[in-house]
Amino acid sequence: MVATRIELRDFRNYELAELDIAPGLTVVAGPNGAGKTNLLEALYFGCTARSPRTSNERELVRRGASITRVVLDTASGGEVHRIEVGFEPGEAKHLRVDGSAVDNLSGSEARPLASVFLPERLELVKGAPAGRRAHLDQVVAAL
Repeated sequence: MVATRIELRDFRNYELAELDIAPGLTVVAGPNGAGKTNLLEALYFGCTARSPRTSNERELVRRGASITRVVLDTASGGEVHRIEVGFEPGEAKHLRVDGSAVDNLSGSEARPLASVFLPERLELVKGAPAGRRAHLDQVVAAL
């Protein structure tokens, strides 16, 4: 399963954004502070309903907004799906797959597998082998 399109509403620094994702390698480029990392975080959030950067998900909602929403279109072998994740601080997340409410995304066939390597996770390269094994265990469990 691969992501083919993402829509953001009031996510971090994005008021509204839509991006069609072409097959193959996609390069995101821009100046510092333009929102490149926020876009990648939104993609991960759409795949997992979690942030790879913060446990305080209130930070995901753009300043001045009360709710955030990520819509992710996915495709594989002719099948297309839509994953929707809405979050309002103080409320439960609203998750939908192909228009139907779900409790979590972990068992969904529509969800692309996602693994994130952020600079703050440099211990995976420089640290003890136990950290690398734990990360690989998470990747294998997701597969």
